[in-house]
Amino acid sequence: MKVDLFCELAQPPTRRTGGGVGEVYDDLFAVARAADDLGFGALWLPEHHFLGDYSASSAPDLLLAAVARETQRLDLGVAIWPLPIHDPIRVAERLATLDLISGGRVRWGVGRGVTTTELEGFGEDPSTSREVFMERFDDLRVLLRDGCYDRGGKTYALNPKPSPSLSRGAIAAVSPETIDIAAELGLDVMTGPFKPWPMIEKDLARYRRLRPEGTTSFTLACYCAADHAAARHRVEDGLVWAYRRVFEVAEGILTKQVEGYEHYRRLGWLVPVLKKMLSLATLEMMGLAAVGDADHVAERLCRLRDTGLDRVSLIVGGGDLSAREQIACLERLARDVLPKLDSLPAAANDRVPA
Repeated sequence: MKVDLFCELAQPPTRRTGGGVGEVYDDLFAVARAADDLGFGALWLPEHHFLGDYSASSAPDLLLAAVARETQRLDLGVAIWPLPIHDPIRVAERLATLDLISGGRVRWGVGRGVTTTELEGFGEDPSTSREVFMERFDDLRVLLRDGCYDRGGKTYALNPKPSPSLSRGAIAAVSPETIDIAAELGLDVMTGPFKPWPMIEKDLARYRRLRPEGTTSFTLACYCAADHAAARHRVEDGLVWAYRRVFEVAEGILTKQVEGYEHYRRLGWLVPVLKKMLSLATLEMMGLAAVGDADHVAERLCRLRDTGLDRVSLIVGGGDLSAREQIACLERLARDVLPKLDSLPAAANDRVPA
């Protein structure tokens, strides 16, 4: 199982410094350099708009372009491009450009978006998002495959032309219906954190039956330190804030009857429950976090590996950790946890601090 990082670029009230978004970006670059040196698989950024302190990642491709110049091995992923608010031509151009300047290290995922705020902010009707997604994905697939498109009897070629490596992508999957779509479209699957792991595990088992050659990924919160109790105390407030915000920004989809999002509506029961009893213990019980000393975190991640999961994306803390704290966590993971998952490249062992 490969171990990646997922950076939401949040600014929670529990963040102890006041450097603003610029500091969040500087921390991202420092963490990316460390992850690159320590042998982690990929760095994933989301794309979000109009969500305030929840995420400052409105232009993930620009941020990853900066990361590309400061790293050598780390794969760079967008998770995800919300296609209903994008021209697929521009997406293909940006992917091709980022892939070229990073030396072929780009990964990508797509989806239709899960917040009414973002979709409506771009003038899109959430009830038609699946139809629009399918249409634009068909166009994106052709663009990435052929590097050109026809319009009005004329052919237009992309420059740079997308690399063949960009033909493989993933889709963000919350509902069983999206699992079916992923298999039908030949896409890998990215999951989490909108419902408990046992439910996701069933979805991924279904996906493997439908598309055995596909790969699966799951995102969860993580923090690892020498002292188990201290680790849990340090990040609980930030993680609880982060997961509350996850459900708050998606509340319009989770609690209202929005056509095409029926499965989200069926998850609406989580919103009042988590508002009342959300804690680190609850998150771990749901399989959405792994926080503590190296033995505890390794045991949690090994459970995921043993289900057949191909990749896990770790959200290190809830956005309130300094770059130094995040890097210390990555060093401990690389030294004491990743080797147990057989996920650390042999060449990276010499770079892990003792």
